[in-house]
Amino acid sequence: MSSIKFTDLPAEIRQARSPKTLAKGEILLQQGRAAKFIYFVIYGQMRLVSFVEQQMVTHYFVEANELLGESALHIPTYGCTAIAEKPSQVVAVPVDEFAAALKKQPHLSECYLAHLTHRFANVKSLLELRSINSSRVRLLRYLMPRLAPGQYTLTLDKPLQAVASELSLSPEALSRTLSRLESEGAITRRRRMITFSSEWLEDVAEY
Repeated sequence: MSSIKFTDLPAEIRQARSPKTLAKGEILLQQGRAAKFIYFVIYGQMRLVSFVEQQMVTHYFVEANELLGESALHIPTYGCTAIAEKPSQVVAVPVDEFAAALKKQPHLSECYLAHLTHRFANVKSLLELRSINSSRVRLLRYLMPRLAPGQYTLTLDKPLQAVASELSLSPEALSRTLSRLESEGAITRRRRMITFSSEWLEDVAEY
C-alpha cells in the first residue's frame, strides 16, 4: 500500500523520536484512549481491532513502513486497539508535530493523502469481501487479485489465522474452504504458499 514513511518526515522530528519495540501480542494503543500520537511501523505487523460484546473484531493489519492512528489528527480518542501481530518496532510522533510538518511540506501532505486514499480503498475492499455469503467465493476474491500477472503461485504475508480474521471467517471455516478448493483441483498448497491450477484459472477466465 502506498504510504508515508517515517523517513519522509523532517530530520528534526526523526531525530527527536526513539523507537519502541513490541513483543507479539503486546498492546500499543487502546480504543477510547486520548489520541496523542501518530505511529509509524518500522518493522513487524500490527492488528487493529475493536471489542464488541466481548468479541474481538479485526479491522485490518498495518504492515512495516506504514502508519496507524491517522484519525488522531481530527478525533480526540483512538477508534480501535492496536496489537502487535508479530515482534514489531514503532515510532510515536506527537500529533501537533505531525500536523505542523504536513502544513510546511506540500510533498508530505501529498504522500499522506495518497496513504489515506489507499487505506480507504483497502478497507472498502475488505468490507465488500466480508459481505459475500459464500466462504469459497470470499476466499477466491481475496486470493486471486494477489497473483502477480502471469504467475500461478502466491505466498501469503500473514498466518492463515490472520487471513481468517481479515475475511471474518473462523479458522475452521477457512481450513474447510481451502480443503474444498484442493479437492476440486483448483489449488495446491504448502503452508502459506498457494498454487492455482493453470487449467482451473483458464476455465474461470473463460467463464
